[in-house]
Amino acid sequence: MNNEIKGMCLFLGFLGLTYVALLLLLVLFTSVKIAKSIVFISLFSSALITFGLSTQVKTRITNRIQSLFSKN
Repeated sequence: MNNEIKGMCLFLGFLGLTYVALLLLLVLFTSVKIAKSIVFISLFSSALITFGLSTQVKTRITNRIQSLFSKN
């Protein structure tokens, strides 16, 4: 895949997660009920981030997570 498209996916994904963080602050201070929107935006942003990462980075992240849970 093209590096520009990967970079765009990563940028949009992190922008979406930042928006989710701001929405969570809004919910915290105003008690607005927008849970479905927050879940949808965070899932979509996570998918974009996953789509933008290279396979080497994905395997490093999964290995790190597996090592954290297997040391119990």
